[in-house]
Amino acid sequence: MENSMNMKNMSKMKMIQEKLKTLPEGMKSNSNRYWCATCKKFFVLEEPKCPYMTNMCINTPIAVENLSAESPEAIEKFGLYYPKIPQKFLSKVIKNSEKLGESFAKSYITFLNNWNINYTNQPIQTMKSFVIIVSGCETAQRINDKEIAFIIMDPEKVWHNKNILKEIINDGVNYLKEILNFDKDIIIDFINIFGEMKIGKYYCQKCGMLFEFGKEREKVTCPLMPQKCMFDPINISNTTFTFEELNKMYEITPEIYKMLIENVEHENGKEILEEILEYDWGLKLESEKLLFSLGIK
Repeated sequence: MENSMNMKNMSKMKMIQEKLKTLPEGMKSNSNRYWCATCKKFFVLEEPKCPYMTNMCINTPIAVENLSAESPEAIEKFGLYYPKIPQKFLSKVIKNSEKLGESFAKSYITFLNNWNINYTNQPIQTMKSFVIIVSGCETAQRINDKEIAFIIMDPEKVWHNKNILKEIINDGVNYLKEILNFDKDIIIDFINIFGEMKIGKYYCQKCGMLFEFGKEREKVTCPLMPQKCMFDPINISNTTFTFEELNKMYEITPEIYKMLIENVEHENGKEILEEILEYDWGLKLESEKLLFSLGIK
């Protein structure tokens, strides 16, 4: 049965690859900034070819100059599904949150402008996406006539000091509130959903991406293309992967985390990153490129 399914998948892959040869090429971006309207991934690339499913994906990455993302919601997937390495690094190096929230919010707005992401007409979504990017956690919202509450789920899975996280988020969101001319009061709160359960860490053997999200399972549906992808990411305890695959993710991922980390004074950044890689992913730091991609000194 399994062999039959594998043969069908191989046949589909071959058919798709043949079809791809007949389709037009994508348009090059002068800034090397691209995004995919289907999987909502953003990339820094030399040419408009999907860097993960090059011989499979029927989409081409879209130059941000030609078509912009309609909302910051598109970048939430960095915070929701990508490895929480940048957030955990920030959690370890931030000792004093004073003025960091505003600095993070300014970097966030600069990033949205650089990537031509439309945000001015969706203030709540823009603020929520900021919360998710910084926290690395799923976030709910409750809205009434006078206020809006952003409720961050299981922050202690990523941030060891949720009070510092709250101060950063609160200051950042209130800065965004002024920029966006939003008149409701903002409340930042937390809720514990998972308790002692582990957050799942997964690896896709086809595209080489690593994910960290949700309750730990043996395998999951692709969080980026759940309706279309034929491959299931599997628990990292049941597979092998390389540092280079993780390094590639951050080399081609937009610089939002680099911009945030560069706001924070830190020492021994390399050692802290090495500790996170070893403890969470069983990887050794094999290239200084990852330090550069994340803005770590």
